[in-house]
Amino acid sequence: MLLQEILNKEKNNLDIFRVIAAIMVIYGHAYALLPAPGPGDLLTRLLGFDYSGSLAVKIFFFLSGLVVTNSLLIKRNLARFLIARFFRIWPALAFTLLVTAFLLGPLLSEQSAGEYFSNKKVFAYFHKGLFMNIKYELPGVFEDNALRAVNGSLWSIPHEVFAYLTLAAFFVLGLLKPRFRLLTLPIFILILIDPLLENPILFTWLPDNPEIRLLAPCFAFGALLAIWKDKVDIGWAPCLAAWIAFFGFKQSCCNFYLFYLALFMSIIQLSSQNLLVRLKPTADISYGVYLWGWPVQQILVLFFVEYGIRFNQVSAILISVMMGFFSWYLIEKQSIEYGSHLARKIPSRWLGSSTAA
Repeated sequence: MLLQEILNKEKNNLDIFRVIAAIMVIYGHAYALLPAPGPGDLLTRLLGFDYSGSLAVKIFFFLSGLVVTNSLLIKRNLARFLIARFFRIWPALAFTLLVTAFLLGPLLSEQSAGEYFSNKKVFAYFHKGLFMNIKYELPGVFEDNALRAVNGSLWSIPHEVFAYLTLAAFFVLGLLKPRFRLLTLPIFILILIDPLLENPILFTWLPDNPEIRLLAPCFAFGALLAIWKDKVDIGWAPCLAAWIAFFGFKQSCCNFYLFYLALFMSIIQLSSQNLLVRLKPTADISYGVYLWGWPVQQILVLFFVEYGIRFNQVSAILISVMMGFFSWYLIEKQSIEYGSHLARKIPSRWLGSSTAA
């Protein structure tokens, strides 16, 4: 089946894989928030080169590159694209920052309310977070936990926003037009190679951390598939071939790329199966689960540390899923609908079809 057919909203259930990824993040973070001897993260033991939380973020970026690029190619309007991205990311983020800094923070802080609110870190946590300058600590909060970060999951959001802006730049330059899309292949190869270089060429400002450096290739691969969706055939045979390549070259220095290739292709193929399509959720709770997973886990560590890792993982997943529904129905869905309403008022000629793919 061609990818362009699978990307029809009625023909896939990619949403469920985003939820699974959000749950994987919670599972993986528990081992950092509750460090203890004994068996650690299951995927770390199986793979050796990645852990569940990091892999989950790569899945997020791949799916984001795939779906967001496809949306831009269909709508062919940059202004509407940017509005849609803004209302998808910022309202739920702003609510999380607001509640964390001004409600949970003073309740959980070891400092008095007066001391807490007189500290500039409180307001910096909120307003700098809105401008993608993420701050991680609040005065007196989680000071006795293994990690003090109030919401360590937020680190990935600025990178995703940067990916959106880069995609928008490609659109403006016309690189997503059919007659120029051959140029996306060498660009993708360069993005793929860049994290492997001792002195990166493209993303020179990024820290020497594979969890961060490998996000760009994951997003770019999703975008590349969307650009070539009318040529890419997804099926069990290509997925099997990718898994055979991974296991056949398991000792190679870049075997992790083969693993991501096999995994991402398998996700697309599985998402198109009739059983999963019929199970497609009406609420997209993955972003809310991701935003609230870490703070929920930290609170559980604060009050129930003696119950251990399994309690933290299961309880945090259940509570975060509920928070995900809350976030979706009260904030995200309303924001997306408002953004769509606002975008419809933008004339199609504004930054639109003249630069369209």
